Amino acid sequence: MDSNNAPGRSFPPSLQRSLEQRLDQSQKLVLSPQLRQFLKLLQLPLLELKQAVEQELSENPVLEEVALSEKSDVPLSEVSSEETPVSAPDPAHELEFDRKLEALNKIDEEFKESGYSNPEFSDDDIKDSSRNKNFQDSLMTSRQTLQDYLLTQLSLLNLNEKETEIARELIGNVDQDGYLRIEPAEVAEKLNARPEDAEKVLQSLQTLDPPGVCARNIRECLMLQLKKISSEDTLAVKIVRECFDLVERKHFAEIAKKFNVNPDEVSKAFHQISSLEPKPGRTFLSDISVQVIPDATISEDENTPGRYKIEIHEESVPRLRISPYYRKMLKEKSTDAKTKKFLREKVGSALLLIRGLAQRKSTLLQITEEIVRIQQDFFDKGFSHLKPLRMKDVAEKIGIHESTVSRAIAGKYMATPQGTVPYRSFFSVKMETENDSPESQKSVIEKIKRLVDGEDKRKPLSDQKIMKLLQADGIIIARRTVAKYRELLKILPTYLRKGC
Repeated sequence: MDSNNAPGRSFPPSLQRSLEQRLDQSQKLVLSPQLRQFLKLLQLPLLELKQAVEQELSENPVLEEVALSEKSDVPLSEVSSEETPVSAPDPAHELEFDRKLEALNKIDEEFKESGYSNPEFSDDDIKDSSRNKNFQDSLMTSRQTLQDYLLTQLSLLNLNEKETEIARELIGNVDQDGYLRIEPAEVAEKLNARPEDAEKVLQSLQTLDPPGVCARNIRECLMLQLKKISSEDTLAVKIVRECFDLVERKHFAEIAKKFNVNPDEVSKAFHQISSLEPKPGRTFLSDISVQVIPDATISEDENTPGRYKIEIHEESVPRLRISPYYRKMLKEKSTDAKTKKFLREKVGSALLLIRGLAQRKSTLLQITEEIVRIQQDFFDKGFSHLKPLRMKDVAEKIGIHESTVSRAIAGKYMATPQGTVPYRSFFSVKMETENDSPESQKSVIEKIKRLVDGEDKRKPLSDQKIMKLLQADGIIIARRTVAKYRELLKILPTYLRKGC
């Protein structure tokens, strides 16, 4: 017999350790089926919501569409007031399921009056359910955005916890073209960090893909791309760094004279510069045209001047109920166990959908009400009167998580007296003013646009002049910030606007 396999032989200590059984405790977020359903429905714009409900109607036999005018074929005398949640066909919940089934009878009548609202899902129940959940880590995904792509690359930068926090805040302020629309110093102040640390993190972010991302202006964007192409101080790098204004006006002779090179070399450098991507984030923009359908309409109340009415649109979304036929089949003793099990699962799935739709409407309505309350000046006078507003402020007011607000407004639009605008348009950071009056970043951008629109085209306003006009209005702003906002508005520099 092989001595290595002899009975009673003890294993080496290292092998014994590898075979040990351990009990470890850890915490992780587990999303319940109800929460998953709510998150999925919450982020859907109206058109996609309609498609999702129609698909569920086609796949779940116990769900059926009901018209507002349709009468219930189940007597209300059979309705139970019990509100026990439906679960899988566990024997311990058999009685609760039967009571729940009886409670469903009342849905038909309630749909006639209030759509998705029904007695088994009260407003308080919906609010409590939303309030007690933390939706920070959603498992629901959509088409990858530039911000998503940048966040996935953070692990490559070897940042510590504070630097990662700064990086996330900076990424959150990168626009669809790939440009950073906030100063690192502002982020540092917001997060109680040192300005030099925020600048260092920004430099790290500017090494990420796509090349040129997180630049603060077109010159910096091109410089970042040129440095990735070559580490040398090439003629193209010198031109962009030292005389970018001459490049914009194609003054090749002046450039050649400045660097003591022949025009052919300048032409080659210009060709290299022209091949760069001025909008590094554009590859993440969808080229599919999507019809904008507002999820809500805000209109002035005819009976009360100065007040606004809110209408959440769900007219195109099918109204649902649990089929009375299958509810009856579940109660019949002649129905076999296998069929009952199948029907219970389908009824449970249908209830999750109905409840998720009710929660979605309730959440969107609360967010809209808070926006209308805070931004009433916008509805009265327009974008130049937008107040600074953070998603965190709305979330705290209505008792949900900030990420839930972000998810609820994503891709959604609101029809207002000022036109149809994205929900995100109402959120903007606060600008500093001399009298501490609230002034949003977007209202300042709108004021710059109005100043340029009203300028004398023979003598257009310089960034310096615009800065002074805004400062006279009490807005504390730097010239380079004016230039950044002007570029954001796609407004040409002063010398190119002259005579236009």
